[in-house]
Amino acid sequence: MSQNDNVRLIVGNARVGGRLWLAPLAGITIPAVRRFFSEMGAGLTHTEMVSSSGLLMRNRKTMEMLKNSEKENSLALQLFAGDAESLAGSAHVALSCGVFEAISINMACPVPKVRKRGAGAQLLFRREVAVEMVRELKKVGLPVWPKIRKHPSGSDAETLSFCEALFEAGADLVSLHGRTPQALYGGLADREIVKAASGLFPGRIAATGDVFTHEDAEDYLQAGAAAVLVARGALRDPFFFVKGKAPESALDRALVLVRLGDEISLESGPRASTSLIKRFVSGMFKGLRGNAAYRKEVALAADWREMRYRLCACVDYLEERGQNDA
Repeated sequence: MSQNDNVRLIVGNARVGGRLWLAPLAGITIPAVRRFFSEMGAGLTHTEMVSSSGLLMRNRKTMEMLKNSEKENSLALQLFAGDAESLAGSAHVALSCGVFEAISINMACPVPKVRKRGAGAQLLFRREVAVEMVRELKKVGLPVWPKIRKHPSGSDAETLSFCEALFEAGADLVSLHGRTPQALYGGLADREIVKAASGLFPGRIAATGDVFTHEDAEDYLQAGAAAVLVARGALRDPFFFVKGKAPESALDRALVLVRLGDEISLESGPRASTSLIKRFVSGMFKGLRGNAAYRKEVALAADWREMRYRLCACVDYLEERGQNDA
């Protein structure tokens, strides 16, 4: 697709490899997974949502979320906090041990335990705090990208006004998701409010929400979005970002997963491999006969060693089941 060029682009005052980006996904966008999607063609990736308080306390698990970031290209750090001081302080901690193109402020997470801390989507009710966060984070020196949802009131005018306030405070880019916080992850995202914002603030809105096909992404880009964040769509189709032809044979696809699983195991342990590779199996083997039964076989694996074996045995299994299905 034309939006995913080989040349480096400047979007939101950051250098990126294209306009299709991997969105931050809790528990999923760990270093090995980010590198995988970068190799597949993602123009930029995000860290998981990182706790500012965890960074300030030098919490071991939180600090580990930043490991190997210096080895990656076009990586955005996403932080969440309930106040501007903690946010800015944690950004300095992160930059002391990582390299990032931009810092995203999570103002979109609807999960109650995040909102109870005044963070995530709760900031949509706290405009003054949100604006102050942008102002303070700008002093750190990297591009600032708040990620928000449609305003809780459901009002388009309020959503656009919130975007405008963030830009006036110094935001370089705003990622806009077309669901309100109370919608959580259900229903359909409001594509029209994202398009309206993209038209009103050309080149300054990153679109996100229900991007499952290239047509979905192109629809946002044609409306003026500077970039498109892909979340669940990347899990459903691990080759979403590929510009050429994706591997067709079952063995080639299985080997892609084996390689990814091995890298996850090396960095995060075999348990992480077992858990994460299950998320990719359905999309990886989509369209192959015997896929449904094979997914169950892989999911029943007790550990990464067994799952790895079953992945490598995919050819005979899919061929056998495919013949039986005929």
